[in-house]
Amino acid sequence: MDAKIINAFLTEGMNTFEAMFGIKATPKEAHLLEVHAGHPWEVSGLLGITGMYKGIIAFRLHKILASKMLELSGIACRPEDFDDMALELVSEFTNIISGHAVSVIKNYELDISPPLTVIGQNHQISWPKSYPIIAIPFVTKFGPFEVDVCFK
Repeated sequence: MDAKIINAFLTEGMNTFEAMFGIKATPKEAHLLEVHAGHPWEVSGLLGITGMYKGIIAFRLHKILASKMLELSGIACRPEDFDDMALELVSEFTNIISGHAVSVIKNYELDISPPLTVIGQNHQISWPKSYPIIAIPFVTKFGPFEVDVCFK
């Protein structure tokens, strides 16, 4: 996978998180993700990539960070709608990170699908079988998150 693509998602993950929520996100070392190793994430915002490359982008985090993002966003909602709104925010945030990254690497002629959110302990994502998955971990004062980039 082209380093320019990974760097676009790394940069946009940090910049967008800080711009939207005022939280500094510090990247850790990117690595290949082992699909069958399991994971700690409770929420994954997903979207597909088509065009010159095809694959999946995932924004993965814990529910507590999703709740903090909603709190800091200033979006008003009823207490009974809070969890659903936090998940919607994860979808939109995934869309924003990916949209910004795709615009930075526009010469690759990529399109993104509408986002969706998957929840649950150790939930499964049907990653494309023969594509590498690069995990880009970040840490914040409210917990970690990860942007996984998988395309070929």
